[in-house]
Amino acid sequence: MREDIVMGRLRPGERLRTETLRRRYDVGGSPVREALMRLESEGLVELEENKGFRVATVSQAQLDDLTATRTEIEGIALRKSIELGGVEWEAKLVSAMHFLASASRESDQAPYDRNADWLAYHRAFHRALVEGCQSPILLDIRERLFDLGERYVALSISTKGEARDHVAEHRAIMAAALERDADKAVRLNREHIERTTEKLKQLGGFAD
Repeated sequence: MREDIVMGRLRPGERLRTETLRRRYDVGGSPVREALMRLESEGLVELEENKGFRVATVSQAQLDDLTATRTEIEGIALRKSIELGGVEWEAKLVSAMHFLASASRESDQAPYDRNADWLAYHRAFHRALVEGCQSPILLDIRERLFDLGERYVALSISTKGEARDHVAEHRAIMAAALERDADKAVRLNREHIERTTEKLKQLGGFAD
């Protein structure tokens, strides 16, 4: 269910009825209710009084708030990774970059599901970037923010935007991290996230 929400298969504001979800995922009512409560705590589902659960809505205000919060958390985790990460962290980061660069990504205008493989490698790269921070709590917070951010990519209206060299952007972040240049790595990562946010805001389609 989390994946369906993040990938946009379950749309913002869509009602989440237990019986419908039970049939969709072929599970009992108790697992569905437990999943809904967990997803509510993660900000992906909302509970309305006397109406039940629905997929959390999206808005430009939330996107701005999310971007500001995510860049701060990512920055903290990345600095700690650069400080504490060893050879194993470096190797995982290089490997993640190799898979990301090797993946064949379709254009930004392609339906989101068609980019699922590339997006999985993209998620893995950004996770590898901060895994050296040695803080499970920090990584958990970062992962939740990443999921919220992915919803906006999935739900954005597809129109032509400025061409971007995604591989080059990620290589530059990796290079700065491996050079142990924390200030540069954090700046490049922040600009990378903010660039995506600005594009999504230009595409529009938000509730507010």
